[in-house]
Amino acid sequence: MKALGFILFLSITSIISSRSLNNAFTAAITRRPLVRTKDAKPLIDFNFEFGINARLIFPNFRLKKAYFALQEWKKLILSDPDNMISNWDGVDVCSYNGVFCEKAPDDPNLKTVAGIDLNHGNIEGQLAPHLGLLTDLSVFHINTNRFSGNIPSSFSSLAILNEFDISNNQFSGPFPSVVLNIPRLKYLDIRFNNFEGVLPPQLFDKDLDAIFLNHNRFSSTIPENIGHSKASVIVFADNAFKGCIPKSIGQMSNLDEVIFANNQLSGCVPEELGMLGNTKVLDLSNNKFVGKIPGGFGNLKGVEMIDVGHNGLIGTVMEVICTLPNLVNFTFSDNYFDGLEGKCEKPVKPGLVFDCRQNCLPDKPDQKDKNRCLPMVNRVIDCKSVGCNFLPLPKPSKPSNPCPPKAPKPPPCS
Repeated sequence: MKALGFILFLSITSIISSRSLNNAFTAAITRRPLVRTKDAKPLIDFNFEFGINARLIFPNFRLKKAYFALQEWKKLILSDPDNMISNWDGVDVCSYNGVFCEKAPDDPNLKTVAGIDLNHGNIEGQLAPHLGLLTDLSVFHINTNRFSGNIPSSFSSLAILNEFDISNNQFSGPFPSVVLNIPRLKYLDIRFNNFEGVLPPQLFDKDLDAIFLNHNRFSSTIPENIGHSKASVIVFADNAFKGCIPKSIGQMSNLDEVIFANNQLSGCVPEELGMLGNTKVLDLSNNKFVGKIPGGFGNLKGVEMIDVGHNGLIGTVMEVICTLPNLVNFTFSDNYFDGLEGKCEKPVKPGLVFDCRQNCLPDKPDQKDKNRCLPMVNRVIDCKSVGCNFLPLPKPSKPSNPCPPKAPKPPPCS
């Protein structure tokens, strides 16, 4: 889990660190012009003006819509212990805590709500369908709160929404399919919630740059079309995904980091992972993979971290992996490897983290005992016949002679 935390830190910083919160909204709203096509869905209409005091005066119609949407949302807030929305009163919505305004993308003379950031507020409540009225919204961040329920279908009206972060909340139910209908979405973060069930293939046909799915309850296979994705970061960790990693993953030329850790994935590690020459982080740990590490891993010239620990892998660890030019962390602990090629015996460069514990390596400390190793190291794995199935581990064999061998004075056996 320490490795996973390190990877997630890298993932977040690689996507967000170059952006300051103060200019993220401006950048996102200006780089994607507001486009209305003939076949676009009509914008949501709640006849909201009937719910607004006629004596209130607003700078423009868009801020009037925003006022209504935010007031309706406020009604669904059950608890606000840190007073995040304590000043959500009055017509000046641009002064509300967590609400950011910029020039409208299609009219620089109009100010509009471009972003919402209520991160780390410990707020309890639900999302209001009326948030679909914020049609100039480009950033929606509400991570680390206690929001629950569903994501309103009206979010499909947010035609220029670029970043959607609802992580670390209490949302539940199936994958929030409304995000598939947000046309300009680039950054999707729904981790640390209670979403469950099937992951829709349409997710990987969207033009997303970052997809964070970790720490939910998804239990499907990974869709075969994952290779269609142009994402640079995808995190599947800490779910219950099963089956194989689809071979199409080899087509993901933009992929910087991919994390499959802590699932129930099985079968052999696909050779196609060796085609990810630009990938920096590859984590397959804590699954049910069998067989050998593919020789194609020697082509991962850009990789900095490989973690295949806590699986059922066997064979010899190849020096083409140990000598990869950018490798700084290679973890293959808790498998059944029984050999190391020459340059894998010791780290070949200073600072290389090289974790080989709990394998079946002769003359190495902290290894599995022979009774656990023998049934595995001689096991013949035919990856074509295994398919995406999990092979149960053989039961350890009992020693024929219970007395410790080669002891100068063996103790009596009872």
